[in-house]
Amino acid sequence: MAPARWRQVEEICDSALDMAPARRSAFLDGACAGDQLLRREIETLLACADRAEPFLEVPALEMAGSLPDQEQDEEESFPAGSEIGPYRIVAPLGAGGMGQVYEARDTRLERDVALKFLPATSAHEPEALKRFQREARAASALNHPNICTLHDIGEHEGQPFLVMELLEGQSLKQRLGSGPPPPHEVLELALQIADALEAAHSKGIVHRDIKPGNILVTPRGQAKILDFGLAKLLAERLDEPPRSVTPPEDRRNRLSHEETITRLGATLGTVAYMSPEQARGESVDARTDLFSLGTTLYQAATGTLPFQGETTERMLEAIVRQPPRKPRERNPELPLALERIILKALEKDRTARYQTAAELRADLERLRPAPRPARWPLAVAAALLVALVVTVIGIGSGWFGAIPQTAEGTPRQVTANPAQDPVVRLGISPDGEYLAYADLTGIHVRRIDSGETRSLPPEEGFCFR
Repeated sequence: MAPARWRQVEEICDSALDMAPARRSAFLDGACAGDQLLRREIETLLACADRAEPFLEVPALEMAGSLPDQEQDEEESFPAGSEIGPYRIVAPLGAGGMGQVYEARDTRLERDVALKFLPATSAHEPEALKRFQREARAASALNHPNICTLHDIGEHEGQPFLVMELLEGQSLKQRLGSGPPPPHEVLELALQIADALEAAHSKGIVHRDIKPGNILVTPRGQAKILDFGLAKLLAERLDEPPRSVTPPEDRRNRLSHEETITRLGATLGTVAYMSPEQARGESVDARTDLFSLGTTLYQAATGTLPFQGETTERMLEAIVRQPPRKPRERNPELPLALERIILKALEKDRTARYQTAAELRADLERLRPAPRPARWPLAVAAALLVALVVTVIGIGSGWFGAIPQTAEGTPRQVTANPAQDPVVRLGISPDGEYLAYADLTGIHVRRIDSGETRSLPPEEGFCFR
């Protein structure tokens, strides 16, 4: 199926999954506009989604939306002006499997925030609450400029909610919709994301779902990692053993270019960005995030995914076994050094991959151009040097008139430069009151009668010889 057709299928399917089953038929009547082939494809995907079993730990807010017969009724939502403790609702931001998200105002601190609610129908589900609390603990342990901040956690009429930083911008997925950004932008985003992962990993937190849709880019170009709902505290040990993510034969759905396995709108994991160990159902560690970051950077640099397949099984097989095509074959403008970093992050054997986010970030830092030195000190030094030369030439040529002669003159040494720091340029002001000279330590202007001196040191690496 053509990519454009898959995007159409994905958009309609995602919208249908956010609705109650009873409302989908009427929606598809209009969305498919008589295209029976399109409708059958979407209905097949919806049926598979309804039957699908979860294969990864689910974020609490997403898992809650996967319960059967859940419906976001109007009476469950909060109209503008509603008071939720100290928070005043401003407007809804979104609703679906993730629960409900609102823009709100913190009336105590006078700041705008985002409130993220667990749906009322599952607020008392023990497993949902357990995962909700895990998400809160994971997020609250992190304080980093490139991670969405958790401000607070609360409960309103039996519904737990998170109070998050309200962000402006677009997801990296949306940004990539207009084509790959230039290599220097890819590098800057990579540095920020790697720095954020280093902070999370240092606290024992693995995100496990790094992908363009979970990275927001602000209007100033700052990257923010979202949704630590799939994060797993490394200190925790789950009772159940790892399970293979390969679906049974009758559940192998055809994929869009960015495959998600869904159940009534709940994203259980993004196959295209999984690490080989995730694809095999093995335990994961911080190196899983680095592989997913490598996949994200590959897509950002080339406009396409490194591993592709028409079915879930084929994509998983590509992730586990097939080497990716070199990024520079798709984008020749990409620096060779950045290509090497991306490919190392995509090593299938995690022992050959980057072992830490700090190691990855260090390699990225080496590609960042050195900052240019400030120009004004050099400009001032150059101006003073020109003035000094003009003064010396002017005195020698008589431009300033004859220097007054005294009846008697007594020689006096006004500088004391050793051999290792000789005076290389000098001049005397027309009135005979100031001496200007340059040595290895900089430019100096000295009052002859008092010895008072003002100096300007040279820029690093500059020499007045």
